[in-house]
Amino acid sequence: MRIAKLYTFEMEFIDRAKLPRWKGNIIRGAIGRHLMEKFCVYNGDCSRCNYLLRCPYGYLYETKSKGIVLRNIEGFTKPYVIKPPVTEETDFSEGDELRFSIVLFGDSTKFERHILSAVIEMGRKGLGRREKIGKLELKRAYVENPFTREKSILYDGDLYESRTWINTRDISGKVGSTFMLKFLTPFRLLKEKELLRDLNFHQIFPFMLRKYSSIMQQYVGSVDVNIKRALEESLKVKLIGNRIKEVNFKYKKEDQTFLIGDIVYSGRISVHVRKPLLFCQLSHIGKRSSFGHGWYELISVL
Repeated sequence: MRIAKLYTFEMEFIDRAKLPRWKGNIIRGAIGRHLMEKFCVYNGDCSRCNYLLRCPYGYLYETKSKGIVLRNIEGFTKPYVIKPPVTEETDFSEGDELRFSIVLFGDSTKFERHILSAVIEMGRKGLGRREKIGKLELKRAYVENPFTREKSILYDGDLYESRTWINTRDISGKVGSTFMLKFLTPFRLLKEKELLRDLNFHQIFPFMLRKYSSIMQQYVGSVDVNIKRALEESLKVKLIGNRIKEVNFKYKKEDQTFLIGDIVYSGRISVHVRKPLLFCQLSHIGKRSSFGHGWYELISVL
């Protein structure tokens, strides 16, 4: 079953620019502004729009979840994720590269050409902090499968048809009995409105399972894991150790604490745990995951 496409964009600065340390938010905002300006008839007020499910801005940025997730809670999971540049560099000069990716899940891939257009327009208008905004040129865009290493060109001045999908079999592969979650961007998990600092696997895994369930049901079509069995298995996975530190952000004038680093676990798991675990490398976990937060790589140690 086809579940997602991962698009990688390679851009080059034409001007000098200054970007924030974490760049997912500014990229997301620039793409969203273009989509809203070009396609939205109500200036971002999607609540009264009859074209919500056909509009690239409304569907990607504003659609509420139709899926039922764990404990029958209505989710608000978006059908896309920004994978921002992993560099924390803030100053860019003419000729420097900016590389980032976007994942579209399930039926949201129908908007891939709208996303491509928005990225090109972002480059034309420029990106950066108010004091130093620099224009960029899109050199190439390709679609890749990080599990199989398959890659196909989408754009290099000309536009091509993309057929590189990520499938359910790609997230069903084996995971070592000891594995690491290496967080590339900070994550923030809230339990009862408090920051979750307990990093035991059975505490973190329900967030993965919820994300997997909501995206699969709403945008792909079905949930193919036994949720009860997956939760029971997660209790048997042991925390071996971690190297986690705190990072502070200000969102909507509020200071928020995120965590970043590596966590190592040990335990044999079935496909019911492996699928959400591998899938969330694509979807990320926690607050502001569509901005790029909560992105991890799974590394088998043994």
